[in-house]
Amino acid sequence: MNQSFAGYSITRSISGGGMTKLYVAVDAQQERYVIRVLDAMTAKDRKARARFFRGGDILAKIRKGRPDIVPFVKQGYEGKIPYMVLKYIESRTLRDLILYREPLLTDNVMVFIKQLALVIQYVHSQGYLHLDIKPENLLVQPNGQMVLIDFDLALPRKRFFKKIKEIPGTTSYVPPETLVNHTADERADIYAFGICCYEMLTFRKPYEGDKIEKVRADQIDPKVPPTPVRQLNPDIPVALANLVMKCIAKNPDDRYPDMGLVLRDLDRLG
Repeated sequence: MNQSFAGYSITRSISGGGMTKLYVAVDAQQERYVIRVLDAMTAKDRKARARFFRGGDILAKIRKGRPDIVPFVKQGYEGKIPYMVLKYIESRTLRDLILYREPLLTDNVMVFIKQLALVIQYVHSQGYLHLDIKPENLLVQPNGQMVLIDFDLALPRKRFFKKIKEIPGTTSYVPPETLVNHTADERADIYAFGICCYEMLTFRKPYEGDKIEKVRADQIDPKVPPTPVRQLNPDIPVALANLVMKCIAKNPDDRYPDMGLVLRDLDRLG
């Protein structure tokens, strides 16, 4: 990429998601931004371009000044390159905090769990599913503020009472009914929320293996239960452990039906 792009000056590249490249850039006033760019091969796919821009449209529509959702600036084409501009956020990902067992996480885990529940509830209240809740898509600022990013897979809730053609998200955070039947509703995000909580509390996933095929098989097999949270961390309060296990139940009917009830039970924990 050239040093100048869409009126911004590129200062450096940063690690991006599978189909996007990320760059830190500054404007004429030296304000920092992140530019997301679809890679060249993906940009040739009409559906991929539409998904990319739809995510930006949803983000622009629902953000409304909330500190827990990444600020959207603009999107468009630079030549034939689809791009999106977001405000730069000084942060690390939740994945980094889990990987290094950072005190910021371990000392404030309930704060992060509640922040995550609140932002998911807000997205749902605006009529959307995020469908890509995972530690890599959660930024954590030095002050502990969590910020949700990457709405590329987000869709209106009403679409998800029907079958979907493509399985969205990262396998470990996708519920069995989506993997098997290609269906999802609010409980898909609740499942992903539960997996994130499980990792924050135990530093591992409920299903792990060297091969993604094995992980997927365990996730969808009703005879393979997830490892109980308290088996990995006995210090977790029973009520919190029960909440997390309810969120990641294999049968969607055994999960919380909406995030409001998750927050109700989190508030009862204190």
